[in-house]
Amino acid sequence: MNTLHRNVAILRVIDPRALGELRAVADLDEHVMGWISETEAVIDPHSLKDLLAVLDARGLSALVRRAGASGQAPEG
Repeated sequence: MNTLHRNVAILRVIDPRALGELRAVADLDEHVMGWISETEAVIDPHSLKDLLAVLDARGLSALVRRAGASGQAPEG
């Protein structure tokens, strides 16, 4: 069964080794809905703020961007 989610977040790292560093400070399994590739994961939008707070508390920052020119994901 396939499930479509709207307004999901994508975690993307350039180097797969960076995921090891993230796993050392945050339980990614608690936030990841699925993996797109070895460097990209779909993050549960309901836990995104929690993940960002954990990273911020550990001195890490994330670039957060909204899709689409108006800040909304494209319809379709």
